[in-house]
Amino acid sequence: MPEISRTFLDPKDIDVSISEINDGIYRVAGLVNTFGITYNQFLIDDERPILIHTGPMGLYKKIEEKVKEVIPLQRLAYVAFLHFESDEWGGMKFLESANAKLVCSDLSSKLNLTGWYDVPVDHISFWDNETLKTGRRHLRFIMTPHVHHWDSMMVFEETTNHMLCLIPIEVLESLQVKNL
Repeated sequence: MPEISRTFLDPKDIDVSISEINDGIYRVAGLVNTFGITYNQFLIDDERPILIHTGPMGLYKKIEEKVKEVIPLQRLAYVAFLHFESDEWGGMKFLESANAKLVCSDLSSKLNLTGWYDVPVDHISFWDNETLKTGRRHLRFIMTPHVHHWDSMMVFEETTNHMLCLIPIEVLESLQVKNL
């Protein structure tokens, strides 16, 4: 039986890249060859920058370095996770941005953040169609329970019409989502 450790991801085996997908919107991606999957995060550089997902434990330091190529961590105003799994916010403990507010779905807030030991309690929760303005960007939260996880949501950036979702492309294709 294989022994599992808390930091099963070995960062030296993971290549992390950052690319600007639209003016001030960046995709941070970490390819894990062992599993054949990519962990995706999004950074929106605005008056109040937001990082969507921190990645799993063991990968965050590389993600952090990519974020620092765009902005200092101290500028982060928000860190969001779109559902409660370790690959979305396992790196949260390592977040070194004292001013960042945690953003999540209302379901995650009520059922996860207030019910676990040593999980950040101070946060902002959103329900379906509520919005967050980060400056010139307007983020609309769209609840998608059970599409990927029971408390899943997606973010639609209204000024550029970008859907920022972090669910596998196969799931989107099965839902017949076009223009991927």
